[in-house]
Amino acid sequence: MAANTPKDSTSGIPAAEFITDVAGYLSEKKLQCEDCVKALHVMYNKYKFLEQRLLQQKKALMQKIPDIKSTKECVEFLIKRKDADSNEFEAHYQLSDNLYAKANVDANENRVFLWLGANVMLEYDYKDARALLEKNLKSAQMQVETISTDLNFLKDQITISEVDFILFFW
Repeated sequence: MAANTPKDSTSGIPAAEFITDVAGYLSEKKLQCEDCVKALHVMYNKYKFLEQRLLQQKKALMQKIPDIKSTKECVEFLIKRKDADSNEFEAHYQLSDNLYAKANVDANENRVFLWLGANVMLEYDYKDARALLEKNLKSAQMQVETISTDLNFLKDQITISEVDFILFFW
């Protein structure tokens, strides 16, 4: 057999063929050497593009996870304050980088506003807000795991493609 074809990833990323015998592979596929090198180069570029895109997605998720955790901690703090029957407390909150403001917060209000992104802010009661944040945190962590698995698969495919290039020019 001139090539080894492993299975595609669970995310649908096609697997690269490991070519063990270049002459046998070319005769089996009925290709010219130049056409095969072009096809390998196209796949290699697709793998590199996909790798960059997945790295960007992972970076964005890794930045979101601490925000979700801190927001969840704030909501849990409000729930504790409400359960402790404390009326009002003073809090410092971040308006932007290096800019904070003071506020008097009524913990018995039982509502919180969550910024969902895309210029959307919604009002939730404490329990619903905590449930939403837990769901979002779990989802983000699962996405990071999936992306990491895909990145590992992609690195293997890039390596296989590079080895295939070397075999064609050897």
